[in-house]
Amino acid sequence: MTDTSARPPEPGAASSASVKKVLAALLLPLFFIVVFPLMFVSALHNPTPHNLSLLVVGPTQVVGPIADGLDDTDEFAATHTDDEAEARSSVENRTVDGAILVTVDTPVAAEAETAPAETDKSSKTDKAAAAAPTFTVTTYFANAEGRSVASTVQAAAAKVAGELGTTAKSVDVAPLAKTDSLGVTLFYILTYTSLAAYLVIIVLTQVQPKARLRTRFAAVGVASVIAPLIVFGLSSIWVGDYGASFGSIMGLLGVNALYVFTVGSAAILIQQFLGNAATFGIMAFIVFLNFPSAGGAGPAALLPPFWQAIHSFYFGAGAMESFRSIIYFDGNGATRWILQLLAWTVGLVLATIVVHLAKTTIAQKRQIAILSAATVTRATDVEPDPAAPKHVKIDAYLVDDSGFDADPAITDGTKLRSISALEGADR
Repeated sequence: MTDTSARPPEPGAASSASVKKVLAALLLPLFFIVVFPLMFVSALHNPTPHNLSLLVVGPTQVVGPIADGLDDTDEFAATHTDDEAEARSSVENRTVDGAILVTVDTPVAAEAETAPAETDKSSKTDKAAAAAPTFTVTTYFANAEGRSVASTVQAAAAKVAGELGTTAKSVDVAPLAKTDSLGVTLFYILTYTSLAAYLVIIVLTQVQPKARLRTRFAAVGVASVIAPLIVFGLSSIWVGDYGASFGSIMGLLGVNALYVFTVGSAAILIQQFLGNAATFGIMAFIVFLNFPSAGGAGPAALLPPFWQAIHSFYFGAGAMESFRSIIYFDGNGATRWILQLLAWTVGLVLATIVVHLAKTTIAQKRQIAILSAATVTRATDVEPDPAAPKHVKIDAYLVDDSGFDADPAITDGTKLRSISALEGADR
């Protein structure tokens, strides 16, 4: 008989295994190479306004047709009102991206109406021209909404002013800090603190794959406190405090901590589903969908419709727009975005707990089934053989003949054997 247990693997099998390992190693880089341009370039390649909210303020008979003309395009979602106070306040409160105020100056036309009949025609024409209304156009915008948004609002106002025969004045109601002239530093804070949240879970999964749920949430909780402090502290070396108050900075750090905890909770939930392949899900959910739609790399009003739809409900947008409101708009409009972020936080935590309990219940049922099957098997293995004797059978009497007179009827004259001559017993 030939022993084949120690036979070395065939060269072809070893080569096939090596190829599979190489392909598996290339899978994650390939994933990045494909998805990064697919997501980021599609979102940011051509900043064009899509339903940019615009308020036109002035007399209804003047601004009504202007607002309707703007609203009929795909670029703007325009409304109008005659309340001049709303022009500035609507932009400051972040209810619209920009506002165009049109005021009408109508000179007194008394001279034209009472001119003598003998006045020549040219004189009447000059007075009629003098009696025509003149307009003042004022644009209210916020560079803090994004420079491209501010430029789009100003361009629309300039076009309106040109149609009315005048030029537009510009008012920036929320200018950017001098140290944040591009308005992207808050987005950097969002991005870098995200890394701390999901990398904690990725690393923890590798070094302690059986870590308890409470351990994972504890790690995320620590990251949500430390990461905002470190990232903001380091960025403030160059950016400073944005000219914001101490309360605003504390608000920014608080919302950032909530965001980090949300991202970490998402990573935990994804790990519950995907296990060792969680890196793919985490990157897709937290990086490739979250960052392009957040409104930091490109303002939401200039994103394609698909990305605008994601912006309207995603957790990254909730954090990014909250940052803007707190730092540059005195907190105006922050409530709506904080609630959006908080809804994700609560939902992800609850979903993680439900999934964990479900998986625990399924595992316990599986263990109970295995133990029950093992118990039945052991019981079957030790069951006695029905053919085996169940008692001791004695085949011979053991008698010592010293001092004993045997009954001749029993022994028939034959001496009984002593105990030393025992022939034994059968079990």
